[in-house]
Amino acid sequence: MYLLYSFALGLAALMTSPYWLLKGLRERKYLASFWQRLGLSVTRSPGRPGPVWIHAVSVGEVLAARPLIRALKAARSDLPLVTSTVTLTGQLLARKELGSSSTVLYFPFDWDFCIRRFIDAIHPRAVVLMETELWPNFLKNCKQKTIPVILANGRISDRSFARYRRIRSLAAAMMRRLQAIGTQTATDRQRFIELGAWPDKVTVTGNLKFDLPAPEVDEGDPLLQDIRSALGTGSGNPVVVVGSSMKGEEPIFIHAFEEIRRRVPDAKLILAPRHPERFGEVAQLLSASGLAYRRRSTPRPETQRPCEVLLLDTIGELRRVYSLAWVAVIGGSFLPFGGHNPLEPAGLGKAIVFGPEMGNFREIARLFVEVEAALQCSAESLASAVSHLLCNEGARKRLGQKAFETFRQNQGATENTLRILLPYLI
Repeated sequence: MYLLYSFALGLAALMTSPYWLLKGLRERKYLASFWQRLGLSVTRSPGRPGPVWIHAVSVGEVLAARPLIRALKAARSDLPLVTSTVTLTGQLLARKELGSSSTVLYFPFDWDFCIRRFIDAIHPRAVVLMETELWPNFLKNCKQKTIPVILANGRISDRSFARYRRIRSLAAAMMRRLQAIGTQTATDRQRFIELGAWPDKVTVTGNLKFDLPAPEVDEGDPLLQDIRSALGTGSGNPVVVVGSSMKGEEPIFIHAFEEIRRRVPDAKLILAPRHPERFGEVAQLLSASGLAYRRRSTPRPETQRPCEVLLLDTIGELRRVYSLAWVAVIGGSFLPFGGHNPLEPAGLGKAIVFGPEMGNFREIARLFVEVEAALQCSAESLASAVSHLLCNEGARKRLGQKAFETFRQNQGATENTLRILLPYLI
């Protein structure tokens, strides 16, 4: 089974290599991490037993790992930590947010020779995988080296569940190599069990992202001052922040904003695409729209008039920028991308709007809608929904307050996760 999987993985890599090479050269990503992911440039950890290795594939998992890493440091200050990611954005954020408390690396390709080099260099005492980052050869090699692997903040989306069911025997083998699984919800727990995990190994711990501290709002923050100046919002203009937009969604948001401006003429928009390689593409869309816009990365000349739209073409600033929002719109939810995390604006007490495609955050979305902590709408009704909230302070504040209360009431996953993790760190 593993031989067939490795052959298929190698064949897929060979067939798609021209695409990845061109993409790497054009977008300046992937190539920088290539040698490290092969295991050829991994910093060796001194002494044994080694560090706790936490794998957080991208931005969302890095953010979820933050409270867990903080709790681990508080409980076991003697433990060195290694954090790995796959994506460039995840790597940059991990270095920024976790670099002082953890060594940050790229995760190896899932071939035995790559994994063995990593394990021999790091020799971790335990591995913590965030959410659903399961790789067959990696788990097999950890088992052979008697390295315990724990899955934290586990979740299985509808799409992933369907995929795993198509490879049920391989999925079951992976699930049974996990010493413990902490899941976000009871539904996730049941799905792991259906895919082959031992029931006594799976515990509902809650969602670590609820334990993220809301960013402290500093009115003197140069970032916020610069954005206010760019938008000319010193007099309190209504601001809509669209976070983590995906390809194909920006025309929806631009069109909706044009409608919003007809109803709320002084409204401003902050648009934050999910992927850095698309910043230029989105800038072209804004230029073609005729809206006055500015890129966050471009200094504003003193003589330039305030813009209508700010393109947030930076990494790691969205959480603080949400503090400027009157209404926060969650990207990835108006086309079938599965949505993104609404908890960051919830922690700031912001009125939240998301679309119908929230499969990646199914339980959070359901909870927020049920308790009236967020508004769910279609692309066609987005402009109307946001305009109503901008014009109705009472409705906006009620929605934001309920979002904050729901955020606070669901905290505690870090303590639950630490409880199942610590026995493996002796």
